[in-house]
Amino acid sequence: MKHVFVFVMTALSSAVLHAQSSDAELMQQWLDLESQKGKLQLNWQANEQALKNQLSLLKQEKKALNALLKTANAARSEVDTKRVALTEQQVAFEKNQQTIDTALKNAYLFVKRITPLLPPPIQTDWHNKTTQIEQTELPNSEKLERLLSMYKAADEFNQRLAIHNTSMRIPLDDDESERLVNQIYLGLSQAWYISNDGEFFGLGRVEQTGWQWHHGEAAKQLISNLNDADLPSDLLAIKAMLEKPTNAAFVKAPLAIASIDKERL
Repeated sequence: MKHVFVFVMTALSSAVLHAQSSDAELMQQWLDLESQKGKLQLNWQANEQALKNQLSLLKQEKKALNALLKTANAARSEVDTKRVALTEQQVAFEKNQQTIDTALKNAYLFVKRITPLLPPPIQTDWHNKTTQIEQTELPNSEKLERLLSMYKAADEFNQRLAIHNTSMRIPLDDDESERLVNQIYLGLSQAWYISNDGEFFGLGRVEQTGWQWHHGEAAKQLISNLNDADLPSDLLAIKAMLEKPTNAAFVKAPLAIASIDKERL
């Protein structure tokens, strides 16, 4: 019986010791879990702040990117608008260039058509200038400027009475003779010539076929208002007045204007 009691006590002691050991292990596990929980909470708090900071930076970056995209879109829109405007301007320039090219061609045709109708000094000037323009690579602006200078020179010539000393081939019997004469131009449509001694004289005018000179008696026959007037004397008087304007006086100009069908020009 004594042995049974001892065994029971031993078993109870073992059980108590085992229970105490289990409690201690459980307590240690709980402490470990609480320690891990605390560490996790600390780590989370640290990570949470880092994540918040990163999120704040990302929001700022997003805001900056949105602003940059907005600026880029605005700039691209402005560039596209300018590109469209430049394209339209280029198209307009090309159309204007075509218009100018056509106008220049028409102007050259007009110049070539009317050059034979002009007095010889203007004919020579226009022929030389148009030849130079055609044989030289020039921008359209300079071509237009040169054409304008030709028109201006012709207009100035048309506004004045001019004397031009030159040599002319004059019919003499059945031949021609080179003579020094004074050509007197009244604008672009009427002219005369007279030698210093009054022996050779004539009349020039624009006709349907171009500029024509009429010599001696043929010139007299064209002047219907002369009656008994002396054509050489009148021309010498005009010449003297042009050479010495202080001796100017009123004279009746011996005009002989040809009838021209302008639609045929």
